[in-house]
Order: sequence, then C-alpha cells, then structure tokens
Amino acid sequence: MTTNYPYSRSDECSWEPEEAARRLGSLLPNPTRGLHEDPLVSDSALNDGGPHALPSAKRPNLLTRGRSSAEISSLRRAFGSNSLHGSNSHHDDDDDETAPHRRAPPSLYRSLRKQTTDIFLPVLHAFSSQLKEPLILMLLFSAGLSLFLGNAADAVSIALALSIVSLVAAIQEYRSERALEKLADLVPPTCTVLRDGRAMDHFPAEKLVMGDLVVLSTGDRVPADVRVIDGVEMMVDESSLTGENSPVGKTGGALSFVGGTASVDVGGRSGSLAPPMPLTEQTNVAFMGTLVVSGRGRGLVIAVGERTEFGKVAKELSEVETRKSPLQLKIDELGRTLAYVSSAGIFVMAVMGYLLGRPFLETVTVAVSLAVAAIPEGLPICVTVTLALGVVRMASHAAIVKKLPAVETLGCATVVCSDKTGTLTQNEMTVRSMYTLAFPSLNFGLTGVGYDVKKSGGYMVRTKSCEELSQRGDGKISDERKAREVTPRCMEFNALSALFGTASICNNASVTFYEDRSQGSIVGQPTEVALLIGAHKANIPDPRAMYHRIQEIPFSSDRKRMEVKCRPVGGAHTCTAFTLSARRHKPNNTDLISPDGSLYFVKGMPEAILGECKTHTAADGSAVALTEIGKTRALSQSRRMAACGLRVLAIAYGPSLDELTFAGIVGLEDPPREGVPQSVANLEKSGVKTIMVTGDSKETALAIARRCGIIGGSKASSRSTDSINASCDMGASKKPPTDDVSDDDLSEYDLSSHNLLDDMEYGSLALSGSQLDAIGANNLADSIIGVKVFYRVAPRHKLALVRAFQKRGEVVAMTGDGVNDATALKAADIGIAMGKGGTDVAKEAADVVLADDDFTTITHAIAEGKGIFFNIRNFLAFQLSTSFAALAMESVATACRLPSPLNAMQILWINIIMDGPPAQSLGVEPVDERILNAQPRKATDSIITRALLTRAISSAALIMFLTLKVFAHELGELIERFEIARP
Repeated sequence: MTTNYPYSRSDECSWEPEEAARRLGSLLPNPTRGLHEDPLVSDSALNDGGPHALPSAKRPNLLTRGRSSAEISSLRRAFGSNSLHGSNSHHDDDDDETAPHRRAPPSLYRSLRKQTTDIFLPVLHAFSSQLKEPLILMLLFSAGLSLFLGNAADAVSIALALSIVSLVAAIQEYRSERALEKLADLVPPTCTVLRDGRAMDHFPAEKLVMGDLVVLSTGDRVPADVRVIDGVEMMVDESSLTGENSPVGKTGGALSFVGGTASVDVGGRSGSLAPPMPLTEQTNVAFMGTLVVSGRGRGLVIAVGERTEFGKVAKELSEVETRKSPLQLKIDELGRTLAYVSSAGIFVMAVMGYLLGRPFLETVTVAVSLAVAAIPEGLPICVTVTLALGVVRMASHAAIVKKLPAVETLGCATVVCSDKTGTLTQNEMTVRSMYTLAFPSLNFGLTGVGYDVKKSGGYMVRTKSCEELSQRGDGKISDERKAREVTPRCMEFNALSALFGTASICNNASVTFYEDRSQGSIVGQPTEVALLIGAHKANIPDPRAMYHRIQEIPFSSDRKRMEVKCRPVGGAHTCTAFTLSARRHKPNNTDLISPDGSLYFVKGMPEAILGECKTHTAADGSAVALTEIGKTRALSQSRRMAACGLRVLAIAYGPSLDELTFAGIVGLEDPPREGVPQSVANLEKSGVKTIMVTGDSKETALAIARRCGIIGGSKASSRSTDSINASCDMGASKKPPTDDVSDDDLSEYDLSSHNLLDDMEYGSLALSGSQLDAIGANNLADSIIGVKVFYRVAPRHKLALVRAFQKRGEVVAMTGDGVNDATALKAADIGIAMGKGGTDVAKEAADVVLADDDFTTITHAIAEGKGIFFNIRNFLAFQLSTSFAALAMESVATACRLPSPLNAMQILWINIIMDGPPAQSLGVEPVDERILNAQPRKATDSIITRALLTRAISSAALIMFLTLKVFAHELGELIERFEIARP
C-alpha cells in the first residue's frame, strides 16, 4: 500500500539543497502518524520543536550520510519500488539492503514457466481475440454446420484457413506489445548510492527509495528522478525524453516557477499546488533513463518507479488501447452486413422450400450450402496475403511493418504528426553560417548536412545572408554557385582560418576522419563535434596536435563561455592571425603580453564574448580596433541567425583575457533531412497535412517548419536570394571593407524584416505546450484547427493532440524516435518510428519502423496503402459475384421446384479452389498511378461501393443465367434418358 507523496515537482525544484534534504528526511516513519503527509507544515515545525518534530537523534542527514538501512523497507512500502512494472513484492522480505545482490540460478522448470507466461499465454490470448471477429465467427458457424451434417472436409478446410490467418495476426499483435519491456531496459541495472555514510558501487537501481543519495558521473544513466544537489559541469542528454538535441546543464540551485495554482486535496485537507513545470525548465532535476554526458554530481531521489517521468510514459503506454484500422472496421462491418442479409435470405428460401414440399434434410442441406456461398471464405486469406505482400514491398523501401493492417491504414491517413528532432531533421548539429567583421557585407556558409562529410559533401562558400544557404534543407549549392567557394587562395581564408582554428582548439570533442573524407568515430557534445566537422569541410586542419593546453575554464551557465589557454608545441602558431596576436605588446611598453607565445581561445554567447573583446580580426589576420558600430553589426547578425533558427556562438582569441580579438560568430542547426521538403509537398498535394510536434523553442520550430514547407508551402522551402558576384581572384589593390559607415548604413544589418514578417504571418500557426494546457480537453479538437506547429510540448501533449485529431475524424499517422513519443505512437492510427536513431521503446510501440530514418519513405507507404485497399475492393467484386450467383441460383431453383444445382462441397470448392487463385491475383495487381496520387479515402467510406455492387450483381446475373441454362439443359437430357430407360 503506497502513500500519497505530499510535494509537487514545482516544490522540489524550488528547494535549496539543504531544504530538499530536510523535506525528504521528513518522510521518515512517525510512531503516532505513520508518515508526515502535510506539506503545509513548516520546516520549523519539523525540526525546531513543533508538535510534528522528529527527535534530533532520528533526523536524517541525507547530504552527508544518505539513508539508513533501517528506513528502507518502510519507505519502499510507503512510496513503492523503483520498478516500471510497479512490482515491489520481491523486496518486502529483503531487509539486508547492504548485502551483495545475489539470486539463485533459475531452474529448468522456472525457465520453461517464464517462457510460457511471457510468450505462450499472450499469444494464446491474442489468438482467442482474433477468433471473435464477426467474419471469423460466421465462418466458424458455417464450419460447425458442415461438421454437424457430416461434411467434415468442408469444416476442416474452413477451420485450417482461419487458424493460419488468426495465428499470424496474433503473433503480430504480441510482438507489438513489447514496448514496456524495452522501456524498462533504459533503466540502469546498477548505480552508485550513499547509504549509512558509505558509498556503494554497483547497487541495484530497483532497490532505490525516496531520499536516497545517488552519485552520478560521466557515462552513467540516471537510475531514478533525482533532485540534483551539487554538480561540476554536469551535462545530461535528455533527447530521448524531451526531444532536445543538445545536452542540458544541471545545477543544484533552487528554481523559481511563476504560474497559476491548482486546487488539490492532500491528506484530507485542501491546499494548492503549482501546475507541473515543463521538463525542459527543470534544470535541477535529472530524469530516469537520461544519460550524463559530461561532469559529475550528486542528487536525492524524488521519484521512483511509475512516479518518474519515464514511469508516467510506461503507465500511459499500458493504458493506451490499440485502435482497429479502418480496413478492419470495414471488414467487420461487411461481415455483419453479410450475416444479416444472408441469414434473412436463407431463412426465406428455407421456408419456401419447406412449404413447396422439399424434405427437411434437403432443406437444411441447401441452407448450409447457401451459408457457405454467401460468405467470401477467401476474404481473410486474401486480405492477409495482400497485406503481407505489401509488407514485402515496403521492406524494399527500407520500411519494416510490424502490424499487417498498418500498411493499408496509411492509405487513408489525413494527418502526419511528425517529431522534429531525428525525424524531420538529422539529429546531427551542423555549422550552417559564419560571419566575421573582416568582411561585414558577407556571410559565409558550409554546404552539406550531418556528420558524414563524404556522403553529404561540404565546402565553404560566400553568401549574402544566413537565410540564403538555409533555403534548401540539404544545404547544397547549385553548380553555378560553386564559383563562390572559399579556398585557401581566397583573401577571406585568413579570417575564417582564425575563426575555425579557435573553435577547434577551444574544443573537447574528438572526430576521426579517413583519407576519403569519410567520418569515423565521434566522441563529445554535438555542438563541439559540429565545429570540428565544420573546420574539416572548410579545409582547415585540426590544430590541437600543435598546441599544449595549459589551462581550461569549462563552460558554465553563469559565465556563458568556455576558455582554454594553449602554447604552440614548436613555438610556431598554425595561422597568421594567431602569430600576429602572440606578438602583441603591452600598452605603452615593448614587452610582449605573452612571452611564451601562449594564447587564450574562447567561445560562448555573443553578448558575453563581444563585451570582453577590444579588437577584431582583419582580412590580413591582423587585429584592428573593435568599435561600437562593429559590435552593433555583429550582434545584429547574431540576432538574425537566431531568428533563422540557428544556435549562435561567438569565437575570440588573444594573448590575455583582457586583450581578446573577436574572430566572428558561428550559426549551427540541426538541419532538415534531404528530401523532406519535397516529401511534405507531395503529401500536401495528395491531401495529407503535415504537423510538426517538437520540444524545441518557437523560433527553431518555425524556422525548420518553413524550411520543410510545413508552413508557407512551396514558397518557404524554395525561396532564393540574389547571387553575389564575388571572385577568389581579388587583387591586393582591392581594399577590404572597413568600419567607416554611417548609422543609416547599419539598417541593413538589423534583424531581417523577412523574419519579422514570418513571425507575424506564421505566429498564429503555432501553439506551445503551456497554451495546450490552458485549453480544455473538450475544446482542444476545435482549438487546433489550422495550427501547423506545436512547440515546447511534453509527452502528454503529444497524446492529447493525437486524440484531438482523431476526435475530428482524422486518421493520424504519428512519427517519432524518442521515449517521449511512445504513447502517441501507440495511440495513433499508425505509429511510425525511426530505425537508426530511434529508441527501442519507440520502435516497439510503433506499427512501422523506417530502417533508414528517411521521412520520404512515408510517401511510398501511403501510396502502397491506397493500392492495397483498391486491390482488396477488386477481390471483393470478384468474390461477391460468385456468392451472389450461388444465392440467386438456389433461389431460382427453389422457386421453380428444381433440385439444388450445387451442394455444399461444390460451393466450397468453387469459392476457395476455383475462385481463390484468380481473386488472389487481383489482390496483388499493379495499381494505376492516378489511384496512388488520389486524395486519401475517408475512414467512414464503405468498402462496398455502388459501382462495386453494380459490377458484382451484373457478373452474378451472367453467371447465374449461363449456369442455370446448362443445368436445365443437362437436367432435361437426364430426364429424357431416364424415361427412355424406364420399361
């Protein structure tokens, strides 16, 4: 029995470390009240002699000694275990928490029992649920009647076909329900915890309890939701949970959260609790399953098991019901319709036959024959085979389909809700734009996207603005623009060499390249990796091997910059700008500022760096005075890059921190995948809307949405700017630009009016997660009409959006790659996960996995789905024509007092053996291009249309006429021979 935890996440984030220890320590058992449950009781009441005070000897000092082993069992019983499955029974009798974690090896019987429980029983349950489908039940009823009348062959044939179809569907369903197991795999098995004043390595993470003091270091996965109390440059990768592609710094300081309050009931009293803080703003909480990429720290456990953010995802995942596909719903509807119509017809004809004097046994036999004839026995087989062949065709497009109906469902998808990071974009930071004051009228860009330089290409070019290179999602430049490539012979190369040289030296990442420019191993933070790969594209070698690092001051959230001090190993610097900087003298003095030739290399936020710089790099590599006009120009370019959705870093170097030279600014982004804009345009053309759902900021989300064509249409993704006529052969007589400009001239460097208009034009097309919270669930479906971008969203928002679109009658395809996408992937009509960059949780929750992470594959899948449904309709037209013909023949024969033209075995033979193969061939026919490009069909559209019925009835009439004519002719000859032979 668990106890309600009395504090909200907003409370926990607002605590100072000492207060966090006191609050969590107050959860200790109390002999008279069980547990302290009232968050309204003050700290003084707990620790300063109040009525709820704990004895001083029992007050835990969590920050120095951690939890006591004597407290563990009661805390676990009160607040649960650290298991995503919510089971804590196996811990209840384990009082010795400090003992080594030992388990007896499982016996053969236990292993077999576990396999039976984990695999056989779920498959058996799924198999039994498949047998409850209306069409399947009708066929089983027909098999039972056939067996009752002695037609065992009929019954066995029907039962065998149905068993194969149902078993395949059951196995597919079982495989799709393993997402919870994969989610549990993200929880680390062991961690380092402080108990009884001593550190315990390799401690089982599932034994953690509330208030445990956990030690985290680089490479560790966080074992529970932890309130960080102290940290040293601790960075955590939360991309799998929040969608943010950059590591997040974690500190122990208190956070203030301004927001409304919500009334809650705590311990029988009414109180107020602040609404939940967005995950991206909880910078003093490390979440279960996330990865510490650098630094170290300590934290107190504030949530275990299902109360963690991962646990909430697991709980939602288990509660989401799998929706039937539109095809399944229509086949069920068809089965019911056929059941009602055929039952009524068979009953009428049976009564007519009896009234016309037919024997009872013959009447029952005819009824069974009609029951067999009325039902298209081959339909389940045809649907399964057609979908299976569709799965094979999709595999050739690098799409792995886990559920057979998923292929067809894509054919009627009307909305594709796509995650940004890793789905629409590469999830690989890329240097996109550079700016240096040595050439104030120019921007510089790098072509190619992602880390693989050999695959994507890449070289440095001149551009007029940061927008020009970002018009194309792949970052490529057309052939006529290659004349603008910046090579070592160009006069701009000196300044850009100083820019990338500094970015490489002030860097802790590591990237190896092979002789063919292909990228090898990568270690480090995405931003620093991008800077190294950018330097490689610009043909600037990594200079770090030529320098000895003397000092490093890491990046911090307070200083917003990173600094390193390095000395050249051989005494010579790697570029002209560094050499000239090392020769600088002290003011009014002949002494060198840096006698040993060492330099400081700095990168960080533009505002922080520009305020410390006194000079900037000139075209020849020398340092010239940095004026206020120059600072204004650089800041304007920085804001312009940020408005384009780029992450901006300023770069500087100098002989001392008081004599820094501004090298320039670099704009980085996670670029759209190649082909995404065209795919979005194709989807829009075929009537499918693309919606972006991301945890990123509004500026970044709108910028990527424009680039992908999600907002603004083809205009946004294909705009171009005027080319710049620049040449590498700039003579020495041509002077570089200077700072001698007027204030009026600065207007062209202000924040681009293009982006301001975009904000005005597209602002109404975007909604944030906090805005979604403010909209009631009942009004959400109407409030999101016309919205194309949802930013700063949490996992619960994605699930709410899927349900809101479904409420509006949309068929929703949801793409994603992270744990935060899992619940929405499962709730959507079709869930699509990324195969390369996606987490195992997302893959298991999805219906389709894109093996190459290519968003363009979705367009092929949607076309495939349309073709499959079209072929199934062709099969039905053929199959129903034979069923209608059989019913009509029996009706005419009964009315004319003729014997039954066909018995039950003959009808079954016709439906499965004679009609089966031709009908199956119709199910795999190539589909006309016009069908593939047509608008998505409505999920409410019937599988049987008026045209299909007309074709089936006309075919049945022809079959009936010809068959009865032959039957009547043969019957007449038989009667004549009988009369002649009679004496």
